[in-house]
Amino acid sequence: MDQALHITLWKLSNSRVTYRELSDKFDVSKGTAHKIFLKTINAICKLKNEICWPSISQQQTVMERFQASRPNAFPFVVGCLDGTHFKINTPKKDAISYYDRKGNYSIIMQGICDSTFRFLDVFIGYPGSCHDANVWKNSPIYKGITSGEIQLAKDAIILADSAYPLTKYLIAPYRDNGHLLREEKQFNYYLSSTRVFIEQAFGILRGKFKILNHIDIQNMEDVSKVVLACVILHNLIMRNNFNDPEVNYLLENLETHNENDAETPDNINDTNEGIIRRNNLKMLFVS
Repeated sequence: MDQALHITLWKLSNSRVTYRELSDKFDVSKGTAHKIFLKTINAICKLKNEICWPSISQQQTVMERFQASRPNAFPFVVGCLDGTHFKINTPKKDAISYYDRKGNYSIIMQGICDSTFRFLDVFIGYPGSCHDANVWKNSPIYKGITSGEIQLAKDAIILADSAYPLTKYLIAPYRDNGHLLREEKQFNYYLSSTRVFIEQAFGILRGKFKILNHIDIQNMEDVSKVVLACVILHNLIMRNNFNDPEVNYLLENLETHNENDAETPDNINDTNEGIIRRNNLKMLFVS
């Protein structure tokens, strides 16, 4: 069991490690290394409850922790949302759908995190050519919230970037058309300074599990399982070692960026409720 975990963690923690290299390092056959890796990944994925959307009472705690995370934090935040791409090998089927705007074949992971960089929800596997807003509209978390199956605490909001549709609970920044008012710029600044948690969570995840730099696995179902296993392990690590020096090092050396800047359409899906909610929140930052 220990050897199986060591083999799996070695492959997850390093870029493009082959099964031949695992075979040589751990003194097992190439076929055995392959079987052990996939079997262990499947076992880790059974711990998926480590990624869990908080209850109403837990959401209150999440919001309080966001509020205490930094001076002038954005209020009422229950999570920060974004999508990230993971490079993959050229798929054997429908490869064009996985070809993203950066010229890579990739899959998308949508994630929502809290202020301790733990993922509260992930949705993995959409092809790299899909826009983040479309991934959101097809995700179980979106369907659960809109159907009422998933309840949000009073006033709770999820922060997103301008790739996402504005609603009463999903708050995106004002689009910068070059004529933003001072209070709108200030609103965007505070939103961005809190929303950066999700970019940092992605950065920590990639820093610890370098297999995510390029998932050199052909079977698409196994690719998604590898990503899920990495997220589960990430949450376990963050829950038990939030002040890990390695995490602090990754944060200090992390370059955050917005992957959606070049592909964000006009936010034509703004709802009246979302516009009203954002304008009301904007007034909280007027000094």
